[in-house]
Amino acid sequence: MDEKKLMQTLRARLTDARLVHSVNVAESAHALAERWGADPEKAHWAGLAHDVCKCDSVDKMTNILTRAGYDFLDCERGNAKLLHAPAGATFLRESGLCADDDILDAVRYHTTGRAGMSLLEKVVFMADLVSADRDYPDVETVRQMTFSDLDGALNYALAFIKAQLERRGEAIHPNSVVRDED
Repeated sequence: MDEKKLMQTLRARLTDARLVHSVNVAESAHALAERWGADPEKAHWAGLAHDVCKCDSVDKMTNILTRAGYDFLDCERGNAKLLHAPAGATFLRESGLCADDDILDAVRYHTTGRAGMSLLEKVVFMADLVSADRDYPDVETVRQMTFSDLDGALNYALAFIKAQLERRGEAIHPNSVVRDED
């Protein structure tokens, strides 16, 4: 994995603000990985790469995924918030930037989560929510919880996200259901 090449790609594909966010997520992911025993280098790399397709159009993300044979769920169609993560993982693999399945899964599930998340997936998911640029109600509580009880923080975050989506009448991805067994 060539971080210099990744940064060149991110600079070309992301807005300045999105690039700053990605760097912040990488830093948070690295710290969380050290705290919880995940691979800090993989966490850092996944944090940098997690939003590689975030600034793409829905059509571009859909094309990336269609070419790869992705099986779209109804809630994903036309939904940039849900498409950018699987499109990002697909883009990273297809472009030759990343062949590491652990990192690709962390990118793929950083928005929705899923049952049976790996430690790296949990770290990147939470790093995206608690990065230094994030500012929302309870962010400090979530940051503290993430370093003291990663699974508790994950369930708290998923419940919070679900409640927000329900309030706004937006689709809830089936992977984002809080599960006690995780």
